[in-house]
Amino acid sequence: MSKKEPTQLWLKEGATVSDNGREYIILALADINLVLAKEVASGEKVLLKIGDIGPPKKIESLPSTQSRTEPNLWEISDADWQIAEERRRHIEPLLAAPSHQRAGGKADKIAVAAGVSRPTIYRWVAAFRQTGLLSSLLPTSGLRGGRGQSRLSPEVEAIIADCLENFHDTEQNASIASTVEEIRRLCSNAQLRLPALNTIRARIERTNGRERIARRKGEAAAHDQFDPIKGVIPDTDWPLALVQIDHTLLPVIIVDDVYRKSIRRAWITLAIDVNSRVCLGMYLSLDAPSAMSAGMCISHAIMPKEQWMTRLGVTSADWPCWGVMGILHMDNAREFRGDMLKVACNEYDIDLHLRPVKKPRYGAHIERLMGTVSEGLKTVKGATFSGPDEKGVYDSEGNACMTFSELEKWLVLFFARYHRKVHAGIGTTPLTKWREGLLGTKGKPGRGLPARRLDEEKLRIDFMPFIERTVQNYGVLIDDVHYYHDVLRPWINTPHPEFPRHRRKFLFHRDPRDISQLYFFDEIASRYFAIPYRDTSLPPVSIWELREAHRRADEKGIPHENEKAVFALLNEQRAVEAEAAEKTKAARRAQQRRTEHEKARKGKAIELPKVGNPTPSALPTAVRGYDPDAVQPLNDDD
Repeated sequence: MSKKEPTQLWLKEGATVSDNGREYIILALADINLVLAKEVASGEKVLLKIGDIGPPKKIESLPSTQSRTEPNLWEISDADWQIAEERRRHIEPLLAAPSHQRAGGKADKIAVAAGVSRPTIYRWVAAFRQTGLLSSLLPTSGLRGGRGQSRLSPEVEAIIADCLENFHDTEQNASIASTVEEIRRLCSNAQLRLPALNTIRARIERTNGRERIARRKGEAAAHDQFDPIKGVIPDTDWPLALVQIDHTLLPVIIVDDVYRKSIRRAWITLAIDVNSRVCLGMYLSLDAPSAMSAGMCISHAIMPKEQWMTRLGVTSADWPCWGVMGILHMDNAREFRGDMLKVACNEYDIDLHLRPVKKPRYGAHIERLMGTVSEGLKTVKGATFSGPDEKGVYDSEGNACMTFSELEKWLVLFFARYHRKVHAGIGTTPLTKWREGLLGTKGKPGRGLPARRLDEEKLRIDFMPFIERTVQNYGVLIDDVHYYHDVLRPWINTPHPEFPRHRRKFLFHRDPRDISQLYFFDEIASRYFAIPYRDTSLPPVSIWELREAHRRADEKGIPHENEKAVFALLNEQRAVEAEAAEKTKAARRAQQRRTEHEKARKGKAIELPKVGNPTPSALPTAVRGYDPDAVQPLNDDD
């Protein structure tokens, strides 16, 4: 197997990095965007911009990761995630220390506490440092098909889940013993194989502690035991300890690119670091808030911003804030409660918290940031203000002049200024607080610079919505649209590893702004591939356009399976919009929305080997001739 490439770059003293083909050793962190380094070849000491450096030219792969099969995150049990989290807690002291420092005595103590050998502890540390992913610490049994996987039938699992919810976790306060007895009684009545006592106990222990106390003893008892003191947010002593995220409709009307006429307002999703108050990430869209908006904002918060700002044409400002957060605090809105965010946050070791309904104090920091942005936009032409009294006779639509792209640039420059203004809540500027938290002060050490992730494409896809599907002879069918590529060959009609009578389902990520391709993680090649339409003559469309085309097809009696007819209706709708664009805001907004989707698509188009337009009978069902290295992977420089 080929060597596993690193997925993140640690910026610590003693770390080896490269810049412009030369290798350096970091001597000190000069600033949040500069390091003092020594060139390996000449010994010359120089200051390097963090945005210009990368991993060393040669990375030695680790024995523990070379033979490891990449897990399908959706199939990993909660128990195995808990094992990985426990291993992460054990090695935390070693992760905090520079990688070049010897820590034999500390490692021995950790090994005793964890019940493993010292080499095992070092393997855990090396695996996590290399990837920064919690899945690197999963037990071997946590991988698909390994020993220790749940072998319970779906029927038994259903009985256990029902008993936990309606028998154990109730005000009746049933004991564990009585719950075990009830589950085994129901299984016996249904003539099912009885689950082991330890299996049932493990299911009970996996239940969320606060949720159980609330159901068994009431909300007041759960609040007293688990909730923080009112008005206090714990664990925010460092940058990236706690990040809050939310959406808002910006109070300014924008115009389209072509006619420079009103297309109403845009949505923004923002992420704020509670400790420093820096805006860690943003996502601007003409689409209503969704899981995609949240995912794009989170991935933007984690990634460095230099390349993104260059693409926007912003060179006069910087945004030196990035990193994986410890806790992610969100509203309880529907778009934040989906499986995609749970799975992705598990993978990146992010503790996802949904704040209680109707308790705004839990989201005060992000609310104030959104208010600050809204206040700043009042000076922009086209501002809608906070209501009729404040707006007066001002003609917002008539004065609107900024396009979507211009508004995005305005926001970047706004945050560059905001980061350098004194914030009343912390008594200094957000950027100063961020710098002090990372690099330290005379009286308090810093947490160090966060690792820079090197797998931007994987990160972005991991935080995209996904759909579960089996792989059939014809490929994959989603929303009555067929997708296929040769990379799917080995997985056609693959049986479920535990239930051979059932077909195995795979995750297919999809960008709703462009559904012309799916993203599939191939376990053989250990990387994502783009899976295009089976009929490659069909145009790229958004999910919203496809739904509208399906609605019109229903009106005309056209079956959704007739892809060409449905897409013909879509092209007809686009022509109508183009003709009406100069006259109506709705048509202009639809056109501009499509333009922004196309901009997001640029630079992400992936050239794959041509497969023509295969028919089901022509598609192979065997692995013969499959060579994953011959298929071009996703672009890494998006």
